[in-house]
Order: sequence, then C-alpha cells, then structure tokens
Amino acid sequence: MGEEKDYINEMDKEWLTLILEAKNLGFKKEEIRDFFRKKEIKELISEG
Repeated sequence: MGEEKDYINEMDKEWLTLILEAKNLGFKKEEIRDFFRKKEIKELISEG
C-alpha cells in the first residue's frame, strides 16, 4: 500500500503544478473548475 500512496502523492503534486501554472498563465480559478467539469461530463458521456 505504500507504493500506491506514493503514487497518489506524486499525482497530486503534478495536478497542483498544472493548476498553479494555469493560474500563472492568467486563467481564473472558475475557468479551471469549468475545464475539469466539462472534461468529466465528456468522459461520462463517452463511457455511456
């Protein structure tokens, strides 16, 4: 289980880095949230 936890922590760091970079590029937090919501909806539709 230690390897899984390390993997999750590493993924969290990568997501945080991506989000911070988006903010540095001028994206607003609402725009970032909308992006993830739209991506989630597209994935749900494509699975159906």
